[in-house]
Amino acid sequence: MTILVVTTVHAADDTRIRERLIRTLAEGFTVLYATRAPAPTDASGLRWVELRGGRVRRWFSALRLLLQTKWRVAVIHDPELIPAAMVARLVRRRPVVFDVHEDFPAQVETKEWVPGPLRPPIRSLGRLMFRLAERFLDLTLAESGYRRLFRGDHPVFPNHPTYANWPEPVQEGDGSVVYVGDVTGIRGVPDAVEAAKRAGLSIRIVGPVPPGLRDSSAGAELLGRLPNPEALRVAAAASVGVSPLRDAPNYRHSVPTKVIEYLALGLPVVATDLPGTRELVEGWEAVWLVPPGDVGAMAEALREAAQPEVRRSALARVTEVRSRLVWPRAEVLAWYQRLAQESPSP
Repeated sequence: MTILVVTTVHAADDTRIRERLIRTLAEGFTVLYATRAPAPTDASGLRWVELRGGRVRRWFSALRLLLQTKWRVAVIHDPELIPAAMVARLVRRRPVVFDVHEDFPAQVETKEWVPGPLRPPIRSLGRLMFRLAERFLDLTLAESGYRRLFRGDHPVFPNHPTYANWPEPVQEGDGSVVYVGDVTGIRGVPDAVEAAKRAGLSIRIVGPVPPGLRDSSAGAELLGRLPNPEALRVAAAASVGVSPLRDAPNYRHSVPTKVIEYLALGLPVVATDLPGTRELVEGWEAVWLVPPGDVGAMAEALREAAQPEVRRSALARVTEVRSRLVWPRAEVLAWYQRLAQESPSP
């Protein structure tokens, strides 16, 4: 059985899509994976199709794949693909899954390219798209907090690591701070760079840095986007992991995956004190929560977290983290197999 996985926005190496979902689906399906270039760093277990051109052209290429290729189940990952997915569902009469990664209506507030007057109508359009998706598509959610966006109950496949081929924890850090993820102002990366500077610590940033943030990232070691296994090795060698999210609607109640990854690597963590993060780590040792945007408090927390004795406390929790906060591989595969069995053969 073939499963078609499509994203016009996310990179081919997106961790949730490539490392978690596709590696799981490859155990029971032939996977056809369509994204923009560049291709996945590791193409094992899938056949990759490039979506060429700009965003509009990629959208129509995705629609053509949904309508013309042979598949038993299709999966989309972008709100903008909901109309194409609805067309494919009605025409092909086979299941199309929308994997909800984010609270898009709330995320509109963090999009700097969206003019202020346009944000309310785009937010309303996003809510409408989600209602239509719930009516015509099958939904899976990356966080339980996204349930509030929908009327019905939908399976939650939490965005936790798989730990397959993960590096072993490093017993001693190299004295640096590490940040893994997209680099934006609303994610607080300039705060983390300044805080590390005040704390007298070097900082490595693993993720794409847009030109507009290169000045505010001066002094940091910018490694760019790395394949997930390599990014994990870089993070494991550091002394502290940082999650500096600002207090924005899209982040307020979400669970930062990077915090889980840092803890699972045995790193002490400094994170901003947002409800979703607090619920995840409240009461844990080797974790500092600081007010969002408070660079001074973050710098002090980084200094304390970088001490060698703190590393030992973090290392003691690795086994617990990896056993509790793990990608539900068997549950995901079984759910998709049931969906495929209910689908008519192409």
